[in-house]
Amino acid sequence: MKKTLIGISAVAAFTMAGGAAMAQSAGDFYKEKKLTIYIGVSPGGIYGTFAHMLSKHISKHIPNNPSAVITVLRGAGGTKALNYVYNVAAQDGSVAITPNAGVTKRVLLKIGKPKYDPAKWQWLGGWGEATNTVTIRKDAGVSSLKEAMQKEVVLGAIGRSSNTYMIPALMNNTIDTKFKIITGYRGGSPIRKAIETGELHGWSGQWLGWKLRKADWVRDGKIVNLVQMASKKDPDLPNVPLLSEFATNEEQRWMFEFVQTGIGDKAFIAAPGVPKERAALLSKAYMATLADKTFLAEMTKRSYTIDPIEGSVITAWVKKLMTTPKDRVDNLRRAMGLIK
Repeated sequence: MKKTLIGISAVAAFTMAGGAAMAQSAGDFYKEKKLTIYIGVSPGGIYGTFAHMLSKHISKHIPNNPSAVITVLRGAGGTKALNYVYNVAAQDGSVAITPNAGVTKRVLLKIGKPKYDPAKWQWLGGWGEATNTVTIRKDAGVSSLKEAMQKEVVLGAIGRSSNTYMIPALMNNTIDTKFKIITGYRGGSPIRKAIETGELHGWSGQWLGWKLRKADWVRDGKIVNLVQMASKKDPDLPNVPLLSEFATNEEQRWMFEFVQTGIGDKAFIAAPGVPKERAALLSKAYMATLADKTFLAEMTKRSYTIDPIEGSVITAWVKKLMTTPKDRVDNLRRAMGLIK
């Protein structure tokens, strides 16, 4: 019996040593390497600002404290950067990306030309869920989504393949809202400017954008949120209904939950080829950064809410989403105005 116990102890010791060596090896990699964090949108926007703050703090949570730098690669609504990191950039642990929303849904909905498999990305974690709202001027004469089913509301949109168009189009085609959607605006800032001048009543965009760009409008009650899209209500919007609350049948409920659930929309990801131990190290450093008191204080000053999501949770959600039957996706694409 003693011999057997010694054998088991030896195996355990060997396993622990091996694990320590692997962790040490992953940490040694960053002695002479920097971490490049890609973003695919404006450096001054929601995602660009977050990536910049992340780069300031994540280094102290990585062994050997490598410098972290931001590289902007704009194009195709963020898809250009995703394609580059997945197919071209080094896959050794020196590169990661903080993509904007829709990494997985774009592939399912056949939007743009994504050249990646969402289920193969290494999801390192997320800093929260994106909450989208349909927000309009308070003086537009409509104060609820039900009233928007009776009276026309003019919304601005970037393009027909943008959530700014697809989400209100979905509502028009399912629950008979009367949104008049005007496309062609070159981003959220021009749309908010058009809302300010009275050219538009509102738009479908991220709630965080209002907090960051029009905090005075939020404070002074100049806007009304008709509906919100998220898997759970945003703490800021306890009395604003979720889109899924308006579903009248099971198919509508599935469609609404598909568009409103965005637990992977504020993620940190690495390409499939990055060694697992280095990806795990980056994940650990990322989650530690999200809990870092100095980082949190700086993000709070910028009106960001950090609500960490483990990479494993996002991974499971992505894999489930990618198994959605084609006929269901086609019905949704049709309702969102992507196909006839």
